[in-house]
Amino acid sequence: MSLARAPLIALAVLAALLLAGLPLVASGYVLALAIGMLNFTILATAWALFSGPTHYISLASAAFFGIGAYTAAMMAESVPWPLVLVAATLAGFAVALVVGLSTLRLSGVYFVIFTFGLTELIRQLVTWYEVNVAGTVGRYLFLGMPQSTIYWQLLALAVAVLVIGWLIGRSRLGLAARVIGADEVVARHSGIDTTRTKIVLFAISSAIMALAGAIMAPRWTYIDPAIAFNSMISFQVVIMALLGGAGALFGPLLGAVPLVLLFEVLQANFPNAYSILLGAVFILIVYGLPRGVIGLIEDWRPAASRSVAMLPSRAPRDPNVLTISDLKKSFGGLSAVDSVSFDVRPGEIIGLVGPNGSGKTSVLNLISGALKPDAGQIFYLGRPINGANPETIARLGVARTFQLVRVLPSMSVVENVIPGFAFRARHVTGAAAHEEALALLARVGLEHRAAVPASELTYIDQKRLELARALALEPKLLLLDEWLAGLNPTELEEGIALIQSLRFDGLSIIMVEHVMDAIHALCDRCVVMNAGRVIAHGTPRLALAEPEVVRAYLGEDDA
Repeated sequence: MSLARAPLIALAVLAALLLAGLPLVASGYVLALAIGMLNFTILATAWALFSGPTHYISLASAAFFGIGAYTAAMMAESVPWPLVLVAATLAGFAVALVVGLSTLRLSGVYFVIFTFGLTELIRQLVTWYEVNVAGTVGRYLFLGMPQSTIYWQLLALAVAVLVIGWLIGRSRLGLAARVIGADEVVARHSGIDTTRTKIVLFAISSAIMALAGAIMAPRWTYIDPAIAFNSMISFQVVIMALLGGAGALFGPLLGAVPLVLLFEVLQANFPNAYSILLGAVFILIVYGLPRGVIGLIEDWRPAASRSVAMLPSRAPRDPNVLTISDLKKSFGGLSAVDSVSFDVRPGEIIGLVGPNGSGKTSVLNLISGALKPDAGQIFYLGRPINGANPETIARLGVARTFQLVRVLPSMSVVENVIPGFAFRARHVTGAAAHEEALALLARVGLEHRAAVPASELTYIDQKRLELARALALEPKLLLLDEWLAGLNPTELEEGIALIQSLRFDGLSIIMVEHVMDAIHALCDRCVVMNAGRVIAHGTPRLALAEPEVVRAYLGEDDA
């Protein structure tokens, strides 16, 4: 433990002791208000575990809170209380797994709409069960549990949630979630199993919410579906997390405490206008504090300088890197890739050239898993990878850049590179990943920009960053999609030298490129495409001189 952190840890311990002793000096309204603050701190922090890093906005908090509360109401009088809490947690976890498997392939407004409807769906199912099976409308809960006991249970859960959030934030799971939130396409091509990551985080978050609901249930003598599954809870949780800053561990806490007080005042004084005022608060937070209170604090914090090291040389590569046979892909009635066949030998650079719209990027997408082929075979190091997921192919050692540059703008330059180390087959994490990332940045000429947000890089430097991120996967095959486009003569010369150095390391490369000087300087062979077909194949000098190639570029009359 560093001396700089010792006062903060001591302060946190002191605060925990003071909070634990609150029921000894407070009761009635004050203790009830403290219980409300703890409850919403737990719900908002649990919400932020999933929605904060992934940017998938969930409105299902009330659904899982209600599952926990209703589980407690149904079991509390016949099962020991610790087992009730375990059952509620497992119920929330199980429902979240089912919901996640079926919905987390949705994104944007579709996911928001589904999660909002989930609360009403579960409420209707519970109501139907109560009326038609149990023959009742709600449940009475006579446990006689004092408020102090509820408070201590919530305090323990709040501490546990913060610890869980801290651990996740420093794990590969947390890193994967942050990359998904920045750019899910980049995440998949960095070797991240995005579906599994989202489902695991969603299930953990939901289980915590269900446990909070179970702990809160004894506060109500009577529970019915309308009480347990109150959709207003979902909106309150989102507002609290956004006010504090959903991307930081203590952000939801900073939002929950003041807003619980504010909502208490609004409900007491403006009960008929409460929903309208809640919407107004939400709008003010979204437009006034888009990154929350934590975002304001981070804007004042200076970026730390970092040192860099040189990249170690690569080991020789295995033979038989890639073989493509009779590859086909159509979109509707348009054939984008039509019976394309070629291979890539170890340490070889293949130029994939042709007019715009000839199918070059589609071929790269098929190799990297972004598209599934309609027919044909793709063998990488002797194993078929037809239709494999991008994350699987990336972990096998196929890395790529994109025609339209994709960086993670909300993360620093060095943080853009680290995911490649964490999710490749021979993964590296922690300080070792950071050092290797700095070494890669030095190789592409960005070592002096390591701590800068990627959004502040120039277009050319973003290209360099994208290449460093691809190299972090330790690939055997690198796919470059017009990586040299837009460079001035000096930058082009440096770019050619950098790509040439990758070949000397034993890396095999397929490069889609329109800069013919680079094609002649770098490529061992060219595959020329037009209208989805291969029209020439050979050395750059011979392939580009073929009459059909000349016609494709210049037209029949000019040829």
